[in-house]
Amino acid sequence: MIEQQEKPRRSSRTSAARQRGVTLVELMVALALALVLTAGFIQVFLSNRISYAFNEGMSRIQENGRFALDTLNFRIRMAGYVGCLSEVPLFNNLNAAGDLAFDFEEAIAGFEANGTGAGATFAAASSNPANSSAAGNWTPSLPAELVNRVVPGSDVIVVRNFSAGAHALRSPFSDGDVVYVEADPGAYVVGDVAVASDCQKASIFQVTDVAPGGTGINLSHAAAGASPGNATVTWNTDQSYTAGAELARGETWVYFVGAPAGGGPPALFQGRLRVDTSSGSAGLVYEEIADSVETMQVLYGLDVNDDDRVDEYRTAAAIGAAEWADVVTVRIGLLMRSPDEYGAETDTSTYAVNETIFNPVDDRRVRQVFTTTVALRNRLP
Repeated sequence: MIEQQEKPRRSSRTSAARQRGVTLVELMVALALALVLTAGFIQVFLSNRISYAFNEGMSRIQENGRFALDTLNFRIRMAGYVGCLSEVPLFNNLNAAGDLAFDFEEAIAGFEANGTGAGATFAAASSNPANSSAAGNWTPSLPAELVNRVVPGSDVIVVRNFSAGAHALRSPFSDGDVVYVEADPGAYVVGDVAVASDCQKASIFQVTDVAPGGTGINLSHAAAGASPGNATVTWNTDQSYTAGAELARGETWVYFVGAPAGGGPPALFQGRLRVDTSSGSAGLVYEEIADSVETMQVLYGLDVNDDDRVDEYRTAAAIGAAEWADVVTVRIGLLMRSPDEYGAETDTSTYAVNETIFNPVDDRRVRQVFTTTVALRNRLP
């Protein structure tokens, strides 16, 4: 009877031992299921990652595009502003009065990239093109100041105006050598390009000395000084100012698409007139204001028959030297792109940018065209 009782106990231990672990088939089925689930998770992750990259790229495009258009709108509509309701005759007393930075008699100007006129197709040679060293690739030819700053196939626009902040002149207002201003001593510095105006005329000069006097400051415009200096030192009576005249700074703004220092995605750059206070020299300095801009195309609306209406739009190449005074609106197109590539789909599209067909390098970036039309306030009826 003892042996009969022991047998069931041995059978129970054997059965328990057989139930431990899993079979090879069960293991393979579990691995297969795990692989299927992992593949699903990876697919969801990749889809989410592509969607995130797309949304981030579009957000950057929208942000850069809005900022670029806002900046261009603000600056362009101020072209020709002299503190009055209309443009007035200018006396440009500066040396190098025809240079890019100091040609204030031309309120607005432009340079058309050859081969990018209305209806033309321009194919980009590179995703990150280098700046052009050939001034003749634009019409008119680029000034030396802009050579090696602008990428091929993109236009340039120049705006000149007087600053909105002005100071009244005080008695005796002006004489042949000095302009008398109702302002604090720190309002102007040696080297400033300043403009006196009474809405009948305006005189542009470089400040060579700032001295306190009476209730304000006295600004001299001698020949001495740094760049550009004054060509006309002593003013005749045709540049005499009286009560009601004001003084402001002259401003020059240049906008173009260029390659950043060291290379990289093309960007919208701004050149602005600034004084180097250490040397007293005035000149243009350049700064990037919006990245990932592939091209800028500009058309100018002209009122050719003085009826206060835009009669036609032209490129800068089609505007004669005397016709820039007829420009009353500017239409700008920008092609923006995402900073980075994403996904697997290649962009093979071409884009109509202000009537120019621009063909970027095929890559995996998303792109969008931004367009705006700006009226020049100082030339409105």
